[in-house]
Amino acid sequence: MEIAEVRRLIETGLPGCQLSVDGEGCNFSVVVISEIFEGLTPVQRQQKVLATIREPLSSGALHAISVKVYTPSERQREQSSGTATESGASTTKQTSRMLF
Repeated sequence: MEIAEVRRLIETGLPGCQLSVDGEGCNFSVVVISEIFEGLTPVQRQQKVLATIREPLSSGALHAISVKVYTPSERQREQSSGTATESGASTTKQTSRMLF
């Protein structure tokens, strides 16, 4: 898979999200920022993102993905508090790494 494919799938499934995708082959990491995550549990947030890439996960085209999800206000808080890393990922936010 290519970064553009992963990006297209997530943006199609979560319209209006801000997205960062990194990786190659069948291993990627994504940071997704969207209002849609407001009021959802961390597991529900992960499920929303994973639902957008269900087909390549089940076919094996996508083998491993690290997903970080934020609401815009959470992301803003992290950036202003200085806990965000250079890549845009938080050093304190829980991350899921899914292997399929």
